[in-house]
Amino acid sequence: MTDHTRRKLLQYAGTTTTLGLAGCLNGFTGSNGSGDAIRARYIGQEPQADWLEEQSDAFEEETGIEVEHEFLTWADVPDSQVTDIQSGTGPDVDHIASTFLPQQANADGWVDLSELDAPLPESDGFFDQVTDIMEYQGAVHGIPWFWGPRGYLEYDPLVEQAGIDGQPDDWDDLVEQGQAFRAEFPDRHLYAMMGVSWELPRAFITFLWQNGGQVADEETNEILFDSTEGVEALNFWKDLIVEDDVMPTQIAEWGVDEFDGALINEDVGAIMQDLSPVDQFVEQGMADRSDFTIGQLPAGPTGDRSTFFGMEGLGIRPWSDKQEEAAEWISWLAQPETNAAFADRIGLLPTVEAAFDRSEFDDELSRTLHDDVLPHARHYPMIPGLSEVEGELAGTIGQWLEEVVTGEWEDGRSAELLDEAAGVAQQLVDQAQEG
Repeated sequence: MTDHTRRKLLQYAGTTTTLGLAGCLNGFTGSNGSGDAIRARYIGQEPQADWLEEQSDAFEEETGIEVEHEFLTWADVPDSQVTDIQSGTGPDVDHIASTFLPQQANADGWVDLSELDAPLPESDGFFDQVTDIMEYQGAVHGIPWFWGPRGYLEYDPLVEQAGIDGQPDDWDDLVEQGQAFRAEFPDRHLYAMMGVSWELPRAFITFLWQNGGQVADEETNEILFDSTEGVEALNFWKDLIVEDDVMPTQIAEWGVDEFDGALINEDVGAIMQDLSPVDQFVEQGMADRSDFTIGQLPAGPTGDRSTFFGMEGLGIRPWSDKQEEAAEWISWLAQPETNAAFADRIGLLPTVEAAFDRSEFDDELSRTLHDDVLPHARHYPMIPGLSEVEGELAGTIGQWLEEVVTGEWEDGRSAELLDEAAGVAQQLVDQAQEG
């Protein structure tokens, strides 16, 4: 046994680089771990360091394999992981952000787990949508760890005061309920979607999908979000804010805390969100779980109820000389009980279906989310340059929303902005494909 008075938590210092990934894994040199320990790195999970340490202690006691934990901030991710792939050095186990996967996979940055002779969880134990992401271009690049599909999360006491019975079934119902809510509460709004940072493109493509549109064609890599359906989706969102008073203009300013707080502070009656705010407010004694309802998002004109999900996973780097041991560690974290415990700690959802049978998710809200919302969960199409395309969309939708809430938006502006963004996005995809 290892002397566990020594903390196995290494803070990773990210470097800055703009170098590309093509051809960078020729002659990789190894993981440079300390002794026989495997190195595992995670993005944004330093608050879970103690829990991960507890898990790796139990894992070591059972398997004899030591794990050292490292942490990256999200700001460090693109350049740090690119640098590692170029140099062929770094951790054995690394954190997979789904939007970065196409670029890194095309640079041979991950071991194909389907070709690894090691015990790994069966893919049919995970939700189909998350395994589809990991099985990019026919290889299995990692195991799904957690994900975050969003539903229509409603604070029932406030909505019921407005005389509204049940959640909106479609876009028309959303407008009708929003106007009824506003009539009862002139200083409040029925519904909100987050309108800052990376949530901007995700809100847009949710409306786009519900209106029958596509982000891109995965077969041809053609950008398609500037279609008529895309323009209509933006204009519907605009009308919810400035014409129908269903959403507040403040969504352009709210961060996560303000967004979640708007629900429990009764500034809005419902938000597009997962269950993460519920436990937070229950623990603070500000509400009871029975005060909330979660359901499908209102259907668009085509009957589509798509909702965006982000997903993160764990994979093994090809330079690792401890690939079998690394596979045992990620398999440990994919056990239903472990997957459920971790997802519950961070306020997101387990990717292992059997984890929903655990006590952490044995409640009515979680069962409704599982049964009614998750079947409609969708991710971006996995195209080359995806992370850059998302960044371009974030900037464009942010500009569009700013114009909407400040009254600067004019007829034709939605189409103009989407057309410009699609041109840039197509260039980014083509460049990534060539690289």
